[in-house]
Amino acid sequence: MEKMRILAVDDNIVNLATLEQELKDEYEVIPMSSGRRAIKFLYTEKVDLILLDVQMPIMDGIETLREIRTQENGITVPVIMLTAKKDKETVIEGSKLGIMDYIVKPINSDDLHDRIRRALKRRGVIPMEGDELYRLVKEILECIHGGKLRAAILKTEELMGYQIDEAVAGRMHTARAKLRANDLPGAESMVARVMKLMERDANVQAEDDRPVLSLGEMNSRLLYILDDLQNFDIKEASAKLENLLRYNTPKNVRDACIAAQEKLENYDDDEAEKIIQEILREI
Repeated sequence: MEKMRILAVDDNIVNLATLEQELKDEYEVIPMSSGRRAIKFLYTEKVDLILLDVQMPIMDGIETLREIRTQENGITVPVIMLTAKKDKETVIEGSKLGIMDYIVKPINSDDLHDRIRRALKRRGVIPMEGDELYRLVKEILECIHGGKLRAAILKTEELMGYQIDEAVAGRMHTARAKLRANDLPGAESMVARVMKLMERDANVQAEDDRPVLSLGEMNSRLLYILDDLQNFDIKEASAKLENLLRYNTPKNVRDACIAAQEKLENYDDDEAEKIIQEILREI
């Protein structure tokens, strides 16, 4: 089986060599030392994902991506930005150009692999694992139970971007239509049906087997999220919130994380920050 291709763009040769060494066992890495070279490469070649440095001379990452998005081979390719420090303007401009994620340097190996897999799953390039899909469907059902219509719709939209079983996709498409029509009982019934289908066909355990966090670890993660919000790192805060929701946390913490995510979807990081501050005071 051919390896998926990742185009790594960075003006620092040491950084490129590090990325290639880190990823070579799992992916075919094509290193490029400038935005211009990357653009020229994409005139004739296709890749599955791009790792793109923000701070580059002559043509920075945002300028490079603007040009890439005009090319046939670059319109929909998932892009993860690499940056020494994110700022609000970069986040907003990157979001307009369809940035999938950001990684702040120095790059952590596990985080790099995790974010690449997540980006490829969201683009449907690789399938989502059954347990992971089940957890996401369950989170949608919890949002419906809590009357969080927008959060349920957003999570359903996210799920529909993954490569998933046709039977699940079809039913979730129906659930999404019901949510948009504000038919919460109908959506709830359909999502619950999907969960039962998955439990039967994939032998997924119905009970909540998410790992439990200690109070100290939960506090630490929330404080990291708060720090990201105070530094306008919306994507980073959102990623940490998504990761925290994979754990078995108290209902008030889980509800706060879902509410904060909803605010971040609208770039309302001020309200998201207030939500996280409030839950930290409660626990």
